[in-house]
Amino acid sequence: MKDHDYLALDGYSMHVFLTVLEQGSLASAADKLGITKTVIGNCLTKLRSVFHDPLFVRTGGQEIVATARAESLGEQMRVVLAGMQQLTAEQVFKPKQTAMHFTVGTNDFLRDLILPELYRQVASATKEFSLRTIISEYPSLDLLRTGKADLLLSSAAPEGVDILYKRLFIDQPRCFYDSTAREAPRTLADFRNARYIGLNLVDGQRVVPLAAPISRELEQQVAIRVPNFSDMASFMRGSDLLALAPGMLRMGALAGFASSAPPFNMPSIFMFMLWHKRHQGDAAHQWMRVQLESAVSGVMERVKLVKA
Repeated sequence: MKDHDYLALDGYSMHVFLTVLEQGSLASAADKLGITKTVIGNCLTKLRSVFHDPLFVRTGGQEIVATARAESLGEQMRVVLAGMQQLTAEQVFKPKQTAMHFTVGTNDFLRDLILPELYRQVASATKEFSLRTIISEYPSLDLLRTGKADLLLSSAAPEGVDILYKRLFIDQPRCFYDSTAREAPRTLADFRNARYIGLNLVDGQRVVPLAAPISRELEQQVAIRVPNFSDMASFMRGSDLLALAPGMLRMGALAGFASSAPPFNMPSIFMFMLWHKRHQGDAAHQWMRVQLESAVSGVMERVKLVKA
């Protein structure tokens, strides 16, 4: 047999072969399979050309007998077909039997808000779990495309047909300040006369910010820029600086500061979970996305208590 002959094998022909082998008759095999003897003959012809063996020979009349080669092939084909069946079987994900290693690209705000809850939840439900974070204020979609991250948490919905996403929650911006160092800003004039701390611009370009002032006028009054929300606290403490940032930071990096709703409209902040299309049907990834949504639900319940 030539080295490449095996590529001509197909599961259906092997299934027909095994039925003929078990039944010992073309007619009986045809009846059991619900096909014609012509179809059976075509399948056997293909296999004969692959194995260079007649496989079955007539003993007289319609009776056939398997060759020695056919007898030896029977058990091997059963193993191959069983493997093919397992290969196409629906994935059953069993967390308690699985060691999971996940990487999430996110900013420090969502890392501190959601990922501790996710870790506790998943670690208790799996055989083994490790979580790695890649911190960036605006995580690049290339992290998903290159496989460097399994999920992204971001305030920006993606562009690109290969990236899928789901909205996790909506937050409203608040004005944060150190109440031991200044009074709460109440009027628009108070905000116009204030100095701010904001996030770094990306590549010198204005992006849709989470914490930067919303108007060009207030943007000019940003005195300090930092790479992430966690760095805001050290600069705000003991100063008159204001920060316009996601309200949920009251539960995280800015928990020690006073906050209030600004007296002007600010756009809502949308938070998304993003993943690559190649993981859409993966059972482990599907389970992890459900766990992430559950973790967010738990966080939202605590947010309600803080607001109350």
